[in-house]
Amino acid sequence: MAAEDPHTPENEIDSLTPLPLDHRRGLWGVSVLAGLSFVSSTVLLVYLTVKLVRWHLKQWRLERQQSTDAQAPSSIDLTLGLAERHFFPPCRRNNSRGRENAESTPRKKAYPNQFLVLVYNLLLADIHQASAFLLNAVWLGRDGIIVHTPACWAQGWLVSTGDLSSSCFITAIAVHTYLAVVRNYTPPQRAVYATVIGLWVFNYLVAGLGVIITRNGADGGGLYVRAAAWCWINIHYETHRLALHYLWIFVSLFLTSALYISVFLSLRAKSHTESRLTRSQPKPLPSNQQQKAFLLYPLIYIICTLPLALGRIATMAGAHVPISYFCTAGALIASNGWLDVLLWGVTRHRLIFTEGGIDSEESGIGSFGVPELGMGGVEGAGLLGRRWGGGLVIWFGCMLLLGRGGGRGGGRGGEE
Repeated sequence: MAAEDPHTPENEIDSLTPLPLDHRRGLWGVSVLAGLSFVSSTVLLVYLTVKLVRWHLKQWRLERQQSTDAQAPSSIDLTLGLAERHFFPPCRRNNSRGRENAESTPRKKAYPNQFLVLVYNLLLADIHQASAFLLNAVWLGRDGIIVHTPACWAQGWLVSTGDLSSSCFITAIAVHTYLAVVRNYTPPQRAVYATVIGLWVFNYLVAGLGVIITRNGADGGGLYVRAAAWCWINIHYETHRLALHYLWIFVSLFLTSALYISVFLSLRAKSHTESRLTRSQPKPLPSNQQQKAFLLYPLIYIICTLPLALGRIATMAGAHVPISYFCTAGALIASNGWLDVLLWGVTRHRLIFTEGGIDSEESGIGSFGVPELGMGGVEGAGLLGRRWGGGLVIWFGCMLLLGRGGGRGGGRGGEE
């Protein structure tokens, strides 16, 4: 099949083979960063899974031991009617009663840390998203984007579910952080579990509605077809793209940014107030870097997610957006996974990597590990660098690398 003219709108949903140079260069960058996100998210997910399984087994053994101790019969035969004081001295009688009281008091049921539960599901969402963009390696191997194939449909489905689920759980973590830090409130464990289940149901329901309503794109040549740079929702279903995808992405962007800015402003206000009131005996206050960390979370999310969304809005308005832009934007959103692993692993390493982090009840400012010399206690340059400079270098480095590879050419604007 001859290479098609990328400026022809009616050909945008058709297969493209061989791949133009701009597509090939751009998709290489997207695939590499998606692979990095997939590997890093999967490794951390497996690590947390092993820790959680071991923790649950330990809790099961403790509960079983407690049940066995409670049911164990007394080894003292009092059938002769002698009182217990004849068998034990006073000190041992007191200890015995203390043990009985301790055993009669039910042990508080332990639960996994709520933040870990949310991050665990965010990693699952990141794997969805990374898998979608990693499928671009299939097109590189085939030297073409082939529609009406299992790989094309799977990529479209994973883009829809991956982007939305990642946004949902990033927002859920923002809500939980706001409640813990600003409101000093910890929601019930059941509420957290219900939220997790509800978000996954919502995610698949929204994606499934697109398939059901359009009958898998029966009237438009297929629901998931080529969208210039990779497979996604058919351009003939722009309303579904907006209502079932980008509307929720923009809601998530707004809520996440607003919540973390509120956390940052609240911490700054508390820090100034407590500094004035406790000058003689200062209390431990959040450091400047701990406060700035709450701005870094939405910043990464916005930088990785917003460019692709803005490109989509621009094409809806009739603007010409080059393929190089969409490949760069695709590389940024494909970086969500490895940046989440890096960011959460550094700023919340006490909960993720320490033994006591699994059932820790701490989810507020005390759970952050961002000392003054560098993130996570790493001196010198730090893991992300002093004053967060390293993170910005990573982002702009990716943009420059992919922008240089994408070239200035390219066809009519691609869609996600």
